[in-house]
This record gives sequence, structure tokens and C-alpha cells, in this order.
Amino acid sequence: MFKQTTILSATAAIALLFTGCGESKVAQCNKIVKVANQAVTIGQDFGKNANNAKTGSKALNEVAGKIDTITTEMKALEIKDEKLQGFQQRFTTLYQSTSQGLKDEAKALDQKDLAGAKRSLVTLKKNSTEESTLVKEINTYCSGK
Repeated sequence: MFKQTTILSATAAIALLFTGCGESKVAQCNKIVKVANQAVTIGQDFGKNANNAKTGSKALNEVAGKIDTITTEMKALEIKDEKLQGFQQRFTTLYQSTSQGLKDEAKALDQKDLAGAKRSLVTLKKNSTEESTLVKEINTYCSGK
């Protein structure tokens, strides 16, 4: 009986050691949400700035550059939770698509390509809807509901 208790205690200690070394789900969630919030802030700031309409393609390219930075930050996060890795990948893909959409929109404006501008806007609207869905999903997962 004594040996069995010792083995269980040693196993429990090893399990605690390994679990204690990893980041909690909450900490990993917070890392992803922090970067995602930066992207939201960029979008909100762009929408509030009246000068963006005057500077057109230049403003769109600047925002695309900021989104590229966010994409790099999101990719660089070290996430162990498999479900959160999926969210991380989806955010990364979304940001890449958004950045490209902004660049395409800027190019279409410069070339006065109305059809190209409309296509880019469709992509950007789709990305906005996808982002809302993704945010709801990660919030649900991270809150444990």
C-alpha cells in the first residue's frame, strides 16, 4: 500500500510540474485578444478620420501596412491550445485578406477602376462579417460557455 501511494504522489507531482510550466488557456486567450483588439482599433481610427477620404489610396495603403504588422504579431504568438491555434490561424488569414483588400482598393482608386474598387469592397465587407463571427467564437471559447 505504501509503494502505491508513493507512485501516485510522484505521478501527481510530475503532472503538476508539467501543467505549471504551460500558460493557462486564459493567458493564451488574452494574448490573441490583445492583438485582435489592436486590429479593431486601427479600423475604428481609420473610420473616424475624415482626412482618409481626402488622401484616398495613401490612407488605405497606410492602414494595410498597420494590418500587416498586426498579422506578423498574430503569427508570432506562441499558442499551445489547439483550438486557440485554430483561432490564431483564422485571424492571421483574415488580416492577410483584409490587408490585400485594402491594397487592391487603393490600386483601383489610383487607376480609377470602378469595377476593381467594387470587388475590393465586397472582400472587405465579407472580412468584416467574418471578423465579427470569429470574435464571438473566441469570446465564447475563452469564457468557457
